[in-house]
Amino acid sequence: MSQITIYERLVNKFEKVLSGNSDLLDFYVILWENGPLLKGNDYQNILKLIKQKSNESALSKCWYSLSEGFAYAFNPTLGNSFEKLNDTLEMFRAVNDVHGEGATQALLVLYYKNIGQLAKAQEFVQSAIQNINEHKSYMYFLGIAYYQGGEINHLLKDYKSAIDFFSKGHSYSLTGAGINARLLNAIGTVYRDTGELELAYDYFQKSLKLIEGENNHLIESKIYADIGNYFSRKEDYKQSLLFQEKSMAIRKENKLEAPLITNYLELAELAQKQQNFNEALSYALLAEKLSDELNIPIKKYQASLIISNIYEALGNNSLALEHFKKYHYAKDELLSQENARKIKQISMHHEMETMQKEKEIFKIRNVVLKSVLEEIEASVRYAKRIQEAILPPLNLIKEKLSECFLLYKPKDVVAGDFYWMEEINGTVLIAAADCTGHGVPGAMVSVVCSNALNRAVKEFNLVDTGAILDKVTDLVLETFEKSENEVKDGMDISLISINKTIGKIYWSGANNPLWYFNKSGFNQITADKQPIGKSDHRKPFTTHQVEYIPGTRFYLFTDGFADQFGGPKGKKFMHKQFQQLITSTVDVGFDQQKETLNTIFENWKGDIEQVDDVCIIGIRI
Repeated sequence: MSQITIYERLVNKFEKVLSGNSDLLDFYVILWENGPLLKGNDYQNILKLIKQKSNESALSKCWYSLSEGFAYAFNPTLGNSFEKLNDTLEMFRAVNDVHGEGATQALLVLYYKNIGQLAKAQEFVQSAIQNINEHKSYMYFLGIAYYQGGEINHLLKDYKSAIDFFSKGHSYSLTGAGINARLLNAIGTVYRDTGELELAYDYFQKSLKLIEGENNHLIESKIYADIGNYFSRKEDYKQSLLFQEKSMAIRKENKLEAPLITNYLELAELAQKQQNFNEALSYALLAEKLSDELNIPIKKYQASLIISNIYEALGNNSLALEHFKKYHYAKDELLSQENARKIKQISMHHEMETMQKEKEIFKIRNVVLKSVLEEIEASVRYAKRIQEAILPPLNLIKEKLSECFLLYKPKDVVAGDFYWMEEINGTVLIAAADCTGHGVPGAMVSVVCSNALNRAVKEFNLVDTGAILDKVTDLVLETFEKSENEVKDGMDISLISINKTIGKIYWSGANNPLWYFNKSGFNQITADKQPIGKSDHRKPFTTHQVEYIPGTRFYLFTDGFADQFGGPKGKKFMHKQFQQLITSTVDVGFDQQKETLNTIFENWKGDIEQVDDVCIIGIRI
């Protein structure tokens, strides 16, 4: 059975609106969040389809107009975004919908930024953030506002403010993987420009992982272009060209003309670095021409500098000077100190206004807020008790596996990581699992996955580790398929089966490997590269048999330890260093090894927030 496309999902949703079984605004929320995923003319076809509903009320007219402006903002060839969005702004004001007004302002930021009116763009960023005010139907546009605010400060080389905007946007856990991926990628571009290349690359990879399977051509092409720039700075020109061409192919296929300017600029600089000046000039002139056609002065000034440098290298000093003047004039206009000062003032003024309003609101609502917080805390504490009930007691684990240790460090009160154990006919099954997310959402998924493990063993009488993971996948998919919305949650897991009586050990893994140490030293079994849950190319899980050698130490773990940022440079701990740490402590007692692991983790983390749950299980047979 083929997977339903975004276009088909939107058509089905609209049919429910027509039949009265769904709210029109709910439909528009899905359209806005998934608009960048639509291919070719699908977005325009959707607009034609819903035209009939656009005149039913003043608000429905507003939403339709915002949807048109959305299309024009990201693809200027479709229409004049400035005119359409200004009309939309007035329409929302007429119906007193301040949240919709903020969403429209978030899109207008793109227009003002592209034409170089950065102070005006920053004003609209602040207004959009204030007006949307975390309204659930317009959260996608809140992400756009924070992203554009970060981009403006990035252009002005105010890297701290840029990171603040991108991080604040990401902290809202905005709906839609695309906007979250865009914000993470943007953080990577800042680190790239401050020379922290490996940290930048980590963020690019995080961003790519977030949209895996989403078919989000807009953000995918952006990440590829930025990775291409990363390799250019590493002087790996072959890889740089490969990623720029991948980015450009996606943009040409999907008629994303404005982003193509960046590709042409990057390719011009790449050719210039390799002394291919004629090729560099052709790309730079393409960027200049397209910037003119689409009226994006902020890109044109970048093209002017590159063209000037190329002409200088070619010995044509008059043309070099002519284009340098264009660059210098545009730079003074766009990125002057006065402009930067105005933008800073706008941000500071907004922050002061916001703080004052929050202070007043807090005074008014202090009692209610305290009551709500206490209720939330009580609910989370109760959720912790429920989650603890599904975890096997440590004394029971040690009863079945006398030599073992468990290092379990949830990021929040409740966790997405969990450990699981069951004994059946003398065979002890134990696992370390990492569910999608952390905190309350991760904990909810962990309950589903733990229950599936229990059913696979107790209800279906399975002991083969690969068969268990296959059945758990079936059960998890069966649970989530009941939802009207597509749910891609699941887990990575390392599952081992030990029968001391007959001397047999089997292991299977979903994304997470098995490490073990015997007389020959360190050994690793690689997991199947697929999760428990939805997968594009699902295959049966592999059951690996491990030789039963007394004294062997096994380590099951999730990725929280290796993914923790910290140390003197704020970088990831990484799997290689984690393996070295386990290897260096493999000969000490388990209690001491656990304490050492915990101490090193806390010292590495320092004042940085824990980024994920941590679960490590050590077993000696």
